[in-house]
Amino acid sequence: MILPSLGCIQKSMQAFTPAVVGTFHIMMGLFNIGVGPGRTSTHPGDFNDLGAAYWLGSVFIITGIFSLLAGWFPSCCLTGFAVSMNIICAVFAIVGLVLYFMDLGDTDLLWMCEHGLVKADLHVDSCIEVALLAQRLLTFVDMTFIVLTVLLLLLCVCFAVLAIKALMGQMKEY
Repeated sequence: MILPSLGCIQKSMQAFTPAVVGTFHIMMGLFNIGVGPGRTSTHPGDFNDLGAAYWLGSVFIITGIFSLLAGWFPSCCLTGFAVSMNIICAVFAIVGLVLYFMDLGDTDLLWMCEHGLVKADLHVDSCIEVALLAQRLLTFVDMTFIVLTVLLLLLCVCFAVLAIKALMGQMKEY
């Protein structure tokens, strides 16, 4: 969708379509809410224990909706609010990165195979294999979310900079 050049949205914003930014925000929010709650909690205060998937996903989705609205109905007020939401989203993305890195550094799931939790010694080897597989999957999910969150952070910053530039250009006309 190409933005109409109405209100405070200038040609610099047309090249960086808010629809792309908004769609990525919403997808990232849905990924967080969809994949995050299924994670294994390894200790108190980790990603799953904090419920981070829900509040990160919610912020990402709300920011995506306002970014889309700013593209569909360009106005100074809505664009300014979308900029504010993208700045807030960038802060939450940084918090998410910290949580993903903390979770990545502490993905040991071998505690599940301790002798008190496994009924017979015959199943210990199988338990270790499954725990290592789950550990690799959790590491892969964390690395994927780190890459996507860095991309989301860059999109937030780019959107905010270009939208502020467009808003400042509009203010100079008055």
